[in-house]
Amino acid sequence: MTSPWGALRTLGREGCFALGFFTRCPLPATLNVEVFEVDPARTLVWAPWVGALLGGFTGWVGKCVAVFLPPSVAVWVMLALYALLGWSLHLDGWSDLADGWGSGQRGEAMRRIMKDSRVGGFGALALLLAAGLWTSAGATISPERWSSTLALAGALGRFALASAAFFGTYPWQTGLGKRFVEGFDGPCLARTVVVVFPLALLNPFLWVLGMPATFAVGALFAFASRRWIGGTSGDILGAAAVGGELLAVLLAAGI
Repeated sequence: MTSPWGALRTLGREGCFALGFFTRCPLPATLNVEVFEVDPARTLVWAPWVGALLGGFTGWVGKCVAVFLPPSVAVWVMLALYALLGWSLHLDGWSDLADGWGSGQRGEAMRRIMKDSRVGGFGALALLLAAGLWTSAGATISPERWSSTLALAGALGRFALASAAFFGTYPWQTGLGKRFVEGFDGPCLARTVVVVFPLALLNPFLWVLGMPATFAVGALFAFASRRWIGGTSGDILGAAAVGGELLAVLLAAGI
């Protein structure tokens, strides 16, 4: 039986791995955790909090920038910072999925196109769409609310990623998403909901609307990818995170 101290150490390693894996933030050597030290699927539980930290910090910086620049300009500064901190990791999957879908191919042919490191026309258009929606919606929100709103939107986007992992299947022998998708079961999903629950304090109405909405987004990406390429790859998880977050930001702009 695992001791309370051992359980806390495991949770700490999972959280540190999630912070290092889902961001491009430099971590002290003492916080670096290798993939063989944790169960990757269980680290997805902490992905929403990683999104909340990145979004909250980005919103705070944007609020400071808005003191000197118009909000319509400050929001683009926020986008650049947010992408550099880690959103670009998910945007990569978003653009890869767009290129694969736009190719008209399905099955393994579509998956090969998605794995190509080059960005095609559909991928570039998807990136422009994501940037445009994020900044347009963000500019309609008061800078005073940026930090709390973007923190919750970041968490909800990663909750969509967790939902996609839960509903997804991984039929391939190798791939980045294999250990994340295969091991993310019902208990992991339940833990994720519990972990995200305190973030409702940031914006209760957005939380109530966003949780089921982004859960549905993740499920939609998982089921669609099963039809398109035969399963849920790492690119699909990243695309689900972007789709969920864009929906959350749009919801925030409308309430």
